[in-house]
Amino acid sequence: MRFRCKKWRVCFGTVLLMVLSGAGGCTGDGSDENGSGRSRTLTVGLSTAPKTLDPRLATDVASARVQQLVYNSLVRKTRTSDIVPDLAESWEMTDDRTYVFRLRKNVRFHDGSECDASDIKANFEAIMTESLASPKKAAYEKLKSISIVDSYTIVFETTEPFAPFLINMVLGILPEEQARNVDPEKPVQPIGTGPFRWIERDGDDRFVLESYADYFEGKPPMDRVVFRVIPDDSIRLMELEKGSIDFMQNNIPPDAVQALRDNPAIEVRSAPGTSYFYLGFNFRLSHHPTRDVRVRQALAHALNRDEIITHVLGGMASKTETLLPADHWAVHHALPVIRWDLEEAGRLLDEAGYPINDAGIRFPIEFKVSQNNQSRRLAEIIQAQWAAIQVQVTIRSLEWGTFSEDIIDGNFESYVLSWVGVTDPDIYHSLFHSSAVPPNGRNRGRFSDADVDRLLNSARVTMDQTQRSQIYQDLQGILHEKLPYISLWHTHNVAAMKAGLDHFELYPAGELDSFAVIEWRTTPQ
Repeated sequence: MRFRCKKWRVCFGTVLLMVLSGAGGCTGDGSDENGSGRSRTLTVGLSTAPKTLDPRLATDVASARVQQLVYNSLVRKTRTSDIVPDLAESWEMTDDRTYVFRLRKNVRFHDGSECDASDIKANFEAIMTESLASPKKAAYEKLKSISIVDSYTIVFETTEPFAPFLINMVLGILPEEQARNVDPEKPVQPIGTGPFRWIERDGDDRFVLESYADYFEGKPPMDRVVFRVIPDDSIRLMELEKGSIDFMQNNIPPDAVQALRDNPAIEVRSAPGTSYFYLGFNFRLSHHPTRDVRVRQALAHALNRDEIITHVLGGMASKTETLLPADHWAVHHALPVIRWDLEEAGRLLDEAGYPINDAGIRFPIEFKVSQNNQSRRLAEIIQAQWAAIQVQVTIRSLEWGTFSEDIIDGNFESYVLSWVGVTDPDIYHSLFHSSAVPPNGRNRGRFSDADVDRLLNSARVTMDQTQRSQIYQDLQGILHEKLPYISLWHTHNVAAMKAGLDHFELYPAGELDSFAVIEWRTTPQ
């Protein structure tokens, strides 16, 4: 195996507004053909490069999508968000604090070594160290002990009942030798047990994976997956249309979707997704107008989300008042809709002490976004809509890495981003618990509320799903009132691919799991 890993700059990035896409087809990589004139190479287009292939550190979507092909976890999520075995063959709870996992035998890492209980233990122990500074550490704060019974049996014990335990076992597993590296400045070799193995990185815009012949679920039909980083929307579309890339997902400009549908050489699929878009605020700025909930409520009333969904997103989104998707078991269905109401927005701002001044504005606010076309367009529309209530918006459009660092460091007044792949509502703990400020979590706005903390703590130790659902509904009611985020919408997943690609499936969170089974049709249909 050849590694050309230049020094990776580890960044605990947040989720990009425009997320990962993929592509497949003949790319001149020299791969074999399958008899149909098709190369067995799948070229995946990325709008941004993965920040790290260390599964203990990555939080950005591009990294997650690549990692899903390289690594396996103890358990995995299905398309319906059920938790099923992966490296574990089975598991059982011997009491409400003890989980016993029995591992599959003869599962091989890409370096040929067998995956056993010592590898599993090393990965979770590394995350809990201070030196690694993993952004995922808070998810395991209730973990009391990890013990090995034998090579294929491992036991996890928590300090108390912990409802989100199983979802936190979805973590890519490195070999023990790599997992013992807890220096975030020394990147690990991306060796996993997944359907594809890491081959090389060529600069910052090309990454190559190769199918793994000894994958325990069978060698993938595609010989290679080549990731290409193409930040510009127009260039990405051009590459798709001319056949240099063959698949794009969730980074297709909405105004291009119909033209792609009309192209007989391209197939477009869409379905509701779980990606949640929101506006965030900085509660560390003690004298900023947005510290007043009435100001945040006013800004929410001044947003015409229906107009944005129609004219910017091409109707490919559903307005929401909460982080959880509409069919989630814990969603609060009765939250009042924050309607577009400029009169109410003005009234709230007057009440909060922000009348229109002599310059014709109420107050200025800086709004940060990443440097992609859709982000900038969205920011410009928000700027115009807030101008209608005399709030003066200055847009700061930054390169993704700088933007990401600023949000994590709390260097912002307001911003727009998304969370991708919402499954377990324990994500609320990472986003809004007062203890979850980076690097201990993803509470980047530094929001703190005693009632929110109490409910989040209670939800974690409540094992009954009905009771847990009620706690989260109470929580959503408080968050809807206090608005640490302004909820915008859940986007639909949209994939465009070259005709003839079989077995691809859309996942609600945009995962690329079906890349392990996709193939080009060998005969015309």
